[in-house]
Amino acid sequence: MKRTCGWVGKILRVDLSSKKVATIPTEEYGPEYVGGRGIAARIAWDELFAGVGCFDAANPLMIMTGPFTGTMVPSSGRSEFFTVAPQIYPNPWFTRSGIGGWFGSELKYAGLDGIIVEGKAENPVYLWINDGKVRIVSAEDLWGQDAYATQQYLMRKHGSGVKIVCIGPAGENLVRWSIILSDTTNAAGQGGFGAVMGSKKLKAIVVKGSGEVNIASAKELIDFCLAITRDYVGCAGPTERPPAKADPELQLAYGLKGMPCSHACPWRWGWMWREVPGKVYPSLNTILTKCMSTDYVRCKDSAGPPKDWYLGERAGVEVATLSNKLGLNQWELNVGLIPWLEKCKKGGLLSHIDGHEIDANNPEFWVALLKKISHREGIGDTLAEGVPRAADILGKGKDIVKELYPAYGFSGHWDGHGDRYNEPFFPFWITAAIQWATDTRDPLNSGHGYVQNFTWWSKVRSWKELMRIAEIVYGSKKAADPYAGYEFKVEPAIWHQHESILKDSLLLCDQAWPRVYDLHTDDHYARVTIPGQGRIDGKFFEAHLFTLVTGIRVTDEELRKRAEAIFNLERALQVRNYHRSRENDLALIPYFETPENTIGPTGKRESLDRKKFTKLMDTYYEMRGWDKNTGWPTTAKLRELGLTDVAEGLEKLLLRSNQQNSTE
Repeated sequence: MKRTCGWVGKILRVDLSSKKVATIPTEEYGPEYVGGRGIAARIAWDELFAGVGCFDAANPLMIMTGPFTGTMVPSSGRSEFFTVAPQIYPNPWFTRSGIGGWFGSELKYAGLDGIIVEGKAENPVYLWINDGKVRIVSAEDLWGQDAYATQQYLMRKHGSGVKIVCIGPAGENLVRWSIILSDTTNAAGQGGFGAVMGSKKLKAIVVKGSGEVNIASAKELIDFCLAITRDYVGCAGPTERPPAKADPELQLAYGLKGMPCSHACPWRWGWMWREVPGKVYPSLNTILTKCMSTDYVRCKDSAGPPKDWYLGERAGVEVATLSNKLGLNQWELNVGLIPWLEKCKKGGLLSHIDGHEIDANNPEFWVALLKKISHREGIGDTLAEGVPRAADILGKGKDIVKELYPAYGFSGHWDGHGDRYNEPFFPFWITAAIQWATDTRDPLNSGHGYVQNFTWWSKVRSWKELMRIAEIVYGSKKAADPYAGYEFKVEPAIWHQHESILKDSLLLCDQAWPRVYDLHTDDHYARVTIPGQGRIDGKFFEAHLFTLVTGIRVTDEELRKRAEAIFNLERALQVRNYHRSRENDLALIPYFETPENTIGPTGKRESLDRKKFTKLMDTYYEMRGWDKNTGWPTTAKLRELGLTDVAEGLEKLLLRSNQQNSTE
């Protein structure tokens, strides 16, 4: 029997309507489509067609791992979710949402590289997967329970070692920005994927595995991963970082301890709070705070941007825990809804939410707001639709939405303008604008690499050093030149879009990858030297890891070519199913035409120059091999990338479009 390395060989397919369970071989899609995002894109092209809505039975919910998931590759314990996403505005379309933790690794140990859930159950159910054996189990007793209670019940029933993803009341009630949660804080947050599970009456997926992931070159992989980890821990940040100015007595009282948020991650970047008494209700709250949940747990001295409100540690832990229990997206809450409500109050548009004064400093306001939204009570029913739709329904705050939401129903994220996370500064947000324009969602869940690098590394390294590294990675010093303006911004946008594909397919954490900069080398470019493997530069790390894990020799150029094919496949799906075009891409220009919030090296605030950016997008389409007028991938480009059937599909669509236009 052929020994497969990296992948474990099967993808589970479950139809909740017919209760049929089957598997398909992973090799039908890998290694050509790498894993995760690549495999999901191919399945979507083959099976998801125009007109399928986010709450339709025909909308598949896919959970995919990658060849690195379940291995010791640093920060690889991730998985990706894919579906037609309810949060997308104005019309839902197919996109992705990532999750950390340990669920993906456990799924691999259970013998599965992914899950495709189709159909709708008549009554609430959950999936119980035990070493590849699958049962569809009634969840009638769990429906209505929060995400913590659901996991506790299922662990008591199936054993404490199981790994679980589940939804809370927000997902059950089809809140368009509800999450899928695992543990206390790992979430598929952006997109509203919890509502898709809710529409399918799927409360949870429980997994237990005792298998393993075969590695092609185990010793070499161990040596390489240890080298990366030693370098990673030393220069990616401190291994234990307490909450800003947290009271030492609180740290002692609540057992604060730095912990990783995902399998195989050497970076203890999260902080576990245990049994913290609530301020609003007499409850004990436990949560691992990281990413957005750290926004709630802060001291008064650190109030201000990116948040203007202050709750304090105890109330902050309570609100963060409650949002996760109910199943609400903290990014949308903190950077979208709350700023929108504050601005509406300041502008005299809204002052109260069903009798509760809008006051982000009051934990009672937060608790009431979260419960109303999750259960769709009162105005919470409208806010459950997401801010852009709520503004349409209420007829209020539409101009404020334009200040806070760049595109597709997602609030700002490292875009340098309305985003309360104000960085990056000019001219680096030009690249972020290109990424926003051409993605299917907020692109910086897996695209921090460029914009975040410059905002952090420019504080500890000289621009001369950064420019030298940019020449190695992107092909020109201008990619890191703070005075280069609009020059050489397309190249890093494309490079990081391909990097995003790789991270979401292999799978890897975006905060840890790509490995570009280093504090340990003389020129501060990431590299390691390993006996028997030689010197390996940072931009080649992923290709080398892919070879060691799977046994398939691949160069960085070959791996990125596969990423380019996946990106084009995603674009073709957008064109076929949702009529995506250049016009959609450029619709975000007005957002970036507002002056940026931060002041960069130029010493002044900048706004997007419409004429220069439009010309830049011409360059982007040309470099992509897409039609400049439509934004469609050309037949020649798709065939070059081995997507002949996709090219033929778009040719038929173009022919029908031309025939329709001539008839009209």
